[in-house]
Amino acid sequence: MPFTTKEIVRKHVLEHHIGSNVVTNESICMTAADPNHLQGRPILPQSETVKAREQNEPTGEAVSFAQGDMAPLTHAQLVLESVVVASDTSLGRVYVEHIDYHVDYEQGTIRRLSAGAIPSGAVVTAWYIPYRIYQRGVDYDIDYQDGTLRRRSSGAIEAGQQVLVDYTAEYGNLDDAAIDNAITEANEQVVAFIDEQYRNSSEKALVAAETYLAVAIICRIKSMELMSGAGGPGSGDARSWIAVAEMYRKEAFGLMARFAKSVGAFKSPGKA
Repeated sequence: MPFTTKEIVRKHVLEHHIGSNVVTNESICMTAADPNHLQGRPILPQSETVKAREQNEPTGEAVSFAQGDMAPLTHAQLVLESVVVASDTSLGRVYVEHIDYHVDYEQGTIRRLSAGAIPSGAVVTAWYIPYRIYQRGVDYDIDYQDGTLRRRSSGAIEAGQQVLVDYTAEYGNLDDAAIDNAITEANEQVVAFIDEQYRNSSEKALVAAETYLAVAIICRIKSMELMSGAGGPGSGDARSWIAVAEMYRKEAFGLMARFAKSVGAFKSPGKA
């Protein structure tokens, strides 16, 4: 009988964000009433931002670097490459992004670069286009497990409107069959390693060890998927998965060490 369960393995994978993937600006059409499926699932709760570009005219405001090289804008979540920074409202001098300043489009901040042309302590003018951010429970509802969005008819999202969604997708391919197979393989390794007297044990260390082995197997499968894809065996992502798998495997056998068979219990093939 396995020491761990599907629930324990899944909980460990999700809580430690193994295989998490940050998705940015996934476009989705919000139908009138039906749930709208995102590409990744399950979704890390409260990691989503649902937004849309609802204005073409840029917002302009004065930005002061009197308090330092980092200055906040009134809005966050800015449309990419929509920011223009100039010395004044008459565009006396237009500054260049990545040479004179950097923009954090998600946080809505501008950082003056010391090697650029913006003087220390200067007040400049910035124009930008912010996204409109929609509110969970007001404009839409989300099912994190199924990875679906549903617009609220009383909210600000129109039927058929295109929105952009940022979110963190948890390990989407981790279905029950994959977990069952990983647990079966992990249990075979545990049983082969430990002394028979512990096979029906409820030791927490053995539960943890089998859980870690199952996670290691899942990571190994993910690395093989990446190796067979466009990245190939040299893919950095594939190597990362292999490293994580090896880390969990070492941790598992470290936990099982005190339950191991004695040296004399390991018999050569063919001997009674």
